[in-house]
Amino acid sequence: MSDCAHTFTVDSILDRLRGEGMRVTGSRRGILEVLFEAGRPLSLQEIQDEAAARGEGPDYATVFRMITLLERLHIVHKVNLQRSCSYYELHDPTKHYDHIVCTECGKVVLLDVPCPLAEAERFIAERYGFQDLTHSLEFFGKCPECLNGSAKPEEQPAAAE
Repeated sequence: MSDCAHTFTVDSILDRLRGEGMRVTGSRRGILEVLFEAGRPLSLQEIQDEAAARGEGPDYATVFRMITLLERLHIVHKVNLQRSCSYYELHDPTKHYDHIVCTECGKVVLLDVPCPLAEAERFIAERYGFQDLTHSLEFFGKCPECLNGSAKPEEQPAAAE
C-alpha cells in the first residue's frame, strides 16, 4: 500500500476531527464505532441506543451534534428510506452507496453493482462546473422474504422515532 493510499477508519476520522481543531471524546469515538460496525443506515435514536449499550452513554443532543458535524464534513450522509425519521451511514469516499429498501419490512440492502449514474455525474459536474458532486439513489420494492411471507420480526427495522 502506498503512502497516499486512502484509509477510512475510526482513527483516520478522529485524526481528521483533531485536524479541524476538535476534541476527541469517548462519545465521539463510540458514535463512530457504532456507525462503522452497523453495516446499515441508522437513525439518531439507534445510534444513541447502541452507543449507550457499549457504555459510551451520549445523550440524544450529543449524537445529533456529532452526526450534523460528520455530515458537514462529508463523513456521513443521510439516506432516504421513506420513513418518519432520518437515517445516516458512513460515507467512505472510495465507495459508492446506493440502496434497495423493502416497502414491507424495511430491510435495507447496500447494492453491490456498478453505479448507473457515475457517467451522468461526471457529465453534470463538467457541464455545470460543480465540484465534489455526489448523489443518492434508493430503490424501493418488496423483498423475497416479504413476497413469500417468511420475513422474520428481527429482519424488520426498529420502530420509527
